[in-house]
Amino acid sequence: MTNAEYADFPACNAEASRRMMRGIDVKRDWLYASTRAIEIDKAVKRNPRLREAWDEWSRCVAEQGIARYPDPVAAYTDTAWQRGSDGNTRHTLRERATAAADVTCKRRHHTAELWHACPGAETGRGHHQAP
Repeated sequence: MTNAEYADFPACNAEASRRMMRGIDVKRDWLYASTRAIEIDKAVKRNPRLREAWDEWSRCVAEQGIARYPDPVAAYTDTAWQRGSDGNTRHTLRERATAAADVTCKRRHHTAELWHACPGAETGRGHHQAP
């Protein structure tokens, strides 16, 4: 049946939705993954090893003449880049210099490896708690 055909049978569509949702706890079942991802993100940001790595990254970037950002996400989301609705920026000289310093410091201090190791560790601790 096509969407246009379903439009002719609104009661049928509503009944089908009710049947499909029977036994499903929306909060527990459907929202679990996104809720868990938010919890993990918060826990990872409190991780002392990651905080230390971000501090080291921040010092490194500042030593290269770039504004001191608290973490790589702050550098990426800086409103100075004037990100458009399509996600693209104007790629100014300052933005490119910041991006180059970001990559240099992440490589030098292995920031990305540590950052990506943290979510795995945090996820592993609670993964048996899934519904």
